[in-house]
Amino acid sequence: MSARDALIVILPEAADVEPRWMRVVDGALIQSGEGANWLAACGIAALPASARIMLVPPAAQVALHWIAHPDLPVRQGRAAARLAALASAIGPADQLFAATNDNDDPATAHMVAVVARADMQHWLLWAQHHGLDPDLIVPAPLLLPEPDSGFAQGVIGDVMVLRGQGMALPADMALPVLVADAPVADVPPGAIEGRAIAALDEPPLDLRQGDFAKRVRRSIDQKMIGRIALWSGLILLGSLMIGLIGIAKQHGEANRLDSESLALAQQVLPGASDAVQAQAEMEAQLAARGAGGRAFTAPVAALLAAMQDAPGVALTTMSRDPDGMVRATLAAAKADDINLVLLALQAAGYTITATPSQDPGGRTLADITVRS
Repeated sequence: MSARDALIVILPEAADVEPRWMRVVDGALIQSGEGANWLAACGIAALPASARIMLVPPAAQVALHWIAHPDLPVRQGRAAARLAALASAIGPADQLFAATNDNDDPATAHMVAVVARADMQHWLLWAQHHGLDPDLIVPAPLLLPEPDSGFAQGVIGDVMVLRGQGMALPADMALPVLVADAPVADVPPGAIEGRAIAALDEPPLDLRQGDFAKRVRRSIDQKMIGRIALWSGLILLGSLMIGLIGIAKQHGEANRLDSESLALAQQVLPGASDAVQAQAEMEAQLAARGAGGRAFTAPVAALLAAMQDAPGVALTTMSRDPDGMVRATLAAAKADDINLVLLALQAAGYTITATPSQDPGGRTLADITVRS
């Protein structure tokens, strides 16, 4: 991601010192100043939404370590370097935060930055209070180039910073025996600004990782939503068309069956004009002849209803004659129980006949006929 528009804020070490800021556009420094009035100084109401924000915390509050594990795979070596840096730090490990660079060469030392979690939270809250959500947090000493020999020094923010091979720290924290007679080269402010601008695209180490990684807000893709809506509409339309085609086919098949049924019925009922009329006239003729569905179901239903009031009566046989008459055999311990059934059938309007007999077990039998 190229930082076409960016803001770099260098935080001071002392509480009474104002932060320094640099406004970068198209990779060039266009304006800088002190304090938190960068918007007014730049003559803008707000930073562009695509602007890249980088914080540079004080050198004294970030401890840098270079730890090599050439015998381990890169990822394992990076994790081991982080643990080793935390173990050598002053303070409880659970109150510290360690971040590593993106070194993929196992033969090269892994760079690890250790910082107090409280400091990370303080910097992010300060940035939030000033309307910033940093994309990067780069330790100040890493804005100095690593010299091939000796040391490089330069002022970053309000502090002189010293950097050598495998080390970087504020100059006032460097022991004299550490520097000894090694050459110390001064880095001009322009070179430091150039490295800060380059760090926007390729940071040497970014503290915004792990627990403090920046949360990415996913923007809504209107085109994608439009495509999803279009395809959903097409699927629903296709489903509706399939349903309508199925209904149309079923309706056509029902009409065909009605036409065939009417043609067959007109062989018996020439005056029938539709299937419903033909069915009604056909059932009327069957009922007049003692046939049809109701000619059987109605007498049987009446017989079974009459037997409900005579629990001692059993139905042993039942049949239907071609003319629609129902024949049945009733059995009971007493003839009076069978008479109750017969009287109930007569009361329901049915014509009955009954022929009494007796089975070998002594039960009374009655062969009856039932007609509407």
